[in-house]
Amino acid sequence: MNKNIYVLLAGFIFLLVACDKFEYNVYETNRVKNDPAVTTQYNIDRLLHLPWKDTLKIVFTGDTQRFYDDTEDLVETVNAMPEVDAVIITGDIADFGAAFEYEEINKELKKLKVPFLTVIGNHDCLANGIQLYQDIYGPLNYSFTWNGIRFIMHNTNGREFNFTGSVPDIAWMQQQLTDEENYESCIFVSHVPPYSEDFDNNLEEAYTKLIKNTKNTLFSSNGHRHDFAFNQPYGDGIWYLNTSSPTNRIFSVMSITNTKNGRKDTRISCTNIAY
Repeated sequence: MNKNIYVLLAGFIFLLVACDKFEYNVYETNRVKNDPAVTTQYNIDRLLHLPWKDTLKIVFTGDTQRFYDDTEDLVETVNAMPEVDAVIITGDIADFGAAFEYEEINKELKKLKVPFLTVIGNHDCLANGIQLYQDIYGPLNYSFTWNGIRFIMHNTNGREFNFTGSVPDIAWMQQQLTDEENYESCIFVSHVPPYSEDFDNNLEEAYTKLIKNTKNTLFSSNGHRHDFAFNQPYGDGIWYLNTSSPTNRIFSVMSITNTKNGRKDTRISCTNIAY
């Protein structure tokens, strides 16, 4: 064999062994770097330090998966919109639950000028994705109150948890809503919508009833379907926003108008932005 070919092969093998750009195994978790800037708590803290606003504008998107270029363009578009206060990603950040996928998406999300928050999607649960998600972002279920609105960020990936009746965790959700004096309205965010076959069918009725009966529910947002929808699928007066994937080159901006002296008159509107 030609000596030059030996040199090329040796160089290629060295790259495979030494370069952390390569993903050897989707089950690998020890490559994940501790990056406080992408954690849930860090971004909640950023939100809570923002001044009160009568109108919030929140970008909703989801299913970034391996759409790195589209996500990069989304970030650039959002950064050119000074009125935007936050970005929420409704799950399926990764496609195969692999470390390098989170790394590539987070490289773009970190460029956002505003705080961003996530929920776990069904693809994020593949391989060791659940552990990775928790190591990178934090808990699968969490809640916080911002600008008088209680956000219930939760896991609805029933199929990935074998439809055991534990996902979504309705008891946990109820507990987050008991202190009604501490919030004026509520938004629910998860990945799999309750009308999907991937949602635990045995929990659908209790889940949708909880959302309907919660104090001043503004809307519930999901991803999973990759296509935009904003409707009332149960005919119960509750709006459900299904976010589009970046691959479709649109995202939704939810405007939530409120005043400190008239919070019960909260109004919402949805606008799609093409980029």
